[in-house]
Amino acid sequence: MIKQQTVRVERAGYIYRVMHRIMEGDCQMEHGPLYVEIGPLEADKYCVTNAMYYEFLQESGYRPANPENFLKHWENGRYKAGEEDLPVVNVSQDDARAYAAHYGKRLPTEAEWQYLAGGPQKLLWPWGNEKDYDKCNVYTEGLVPVDAHPEGVSPFGLYNMCGNVWEFTDECIHDHAPGHDDDHRFILLRGGSYHLAPHYWHAEGGAIMNNSHLKVHLLGAAMDRYETVGFRCVKEVE
Repeated sequence: MIKQQTVRVERAGYIYRVMHRIMEGDCQMEHGPLYVEIGPLEADKYCVTNAMYYEFLQESGYRPANPENFLKHWENGRYKAGEEDLPVVNVSQDDARAYAAHYGKRLPTEAEWQYLAGGPQKLLWPWGNEKDYDKCNVYTEGLVPVDAHPEGVSPFGLYNMCGNVWEFTDECIHDHAPGHDDDHRFILLRGGSYHLAPHYWHAEGGAIMNNSHLKVHLLGAAMDRYETVGFRCVKEVE
């Protein structure tokens, strides 16, 4: 069973630029160029696994207010045999935040995630500047363990920052009309996933470059849990 490891990332600054793909409306996020400072941080080497999330539930007693679709791929409150090292999915951003907070961590910001994926070299892909689908889990039939594809790690040694699962970032944007505080919220995902949707209207999957994000509208707890989205955490350090 894979145990989480962390990597220390020293304080650094870089010019942040990001591209986006959206199907509805504009993207209100800052796309740069923008100077940002990162760290120091400790970053999870792996996405959180089913086994790690199960341990969190046992320790914390966490249960979401609306449990619909929460961990719906599990059976009888536990992950299936043989899936302990797969990234946990069918959790919402709030479910991921609860896990992170329990361990004194948080989700990475967009700028942090991009730096962790591309390093000070600002690589286009975690492994370099050229596409190489042999170094990630994309266009396949399913998830792989979080320590798969060591040849595709980022400059900081983080695994599967391209493919396998999209990853939550910490941003949640309230894009609403005055007096309607909760009617329009969206989040940003990073990294792509193994699955390629059959139609362009769906959220794209497959290999996504480090400097690209996907805007996803939040529709309600039950619909904000996805089979192709997981997460990793970071911790602020001195």
